[in-house]
Amino acid sequence: MPVVRPIDRWFIEEVLPFERDLLDAAARWSDSADEARDLVQEVLTRMLSTEGWQAITNPKTYMLRMIRNMVIDRVRRAKVVEFRHLVDHDDFDVADDAPDQHRVTADRQMLAEVAEAVEALPERCRIVFERCRVEGHSPKDIAAELGLSLSTLEKRLARAIHLLALALEPRRGDPYETSGREPETRRRLRLPN
Repeated sequence: MPVVRPIDRWFIEEVLPFERDLLDAAARWSDSADEARDLVQEVLTRMLSTEGWQAITNPKTYMLRMIRNMVIDRVRRAKVVEFRHLVDHDDFDVADDAPDQHRVTADRQMLAEVAEAVEALPERCRIVFERCRVEGHSPKDIAAELGLSLSTLEKRLARAIHLLALALEPRRGDPYETSGREPETRRRLRLPN
């Protein structure tokens, strides 16, 4: 009875569905359908024998990059290079799904603002919010642990969420205005800028 290894299951579910896309990409780069099939076969063989397969988060992009690199290696080894290969090189770039540096910076700033707003919550609301929404404990367990009724806990959680929404609300009006006035919600909640 054959045993299905985890890599076999991954290969069937995550790699093989892209075979048609790989053939299309390889056909754009090769001179014949046979050469395109050979490229795809080589890529599939390498994928099945890859030791770090669990770390591959986007198999399609990974395999397209492999085809691209294999074609570039073949072009380097060839004594006569067709101009078509060099022209198509720019059209083969695959979009990177990773966030750019601006998105990472903006997300870190937002995370810092959220952490600051959580710290500025009244202590009882903050404790309930952190245990419920951050740590993932059930409201019933938290209420029993703190000696509160479930209704009181839910009210504190609702108040914490409301105060966070107010604290994180974007400024109204012109974002470049520097009148020196503090936003009303920050004054009312006594949150630091």
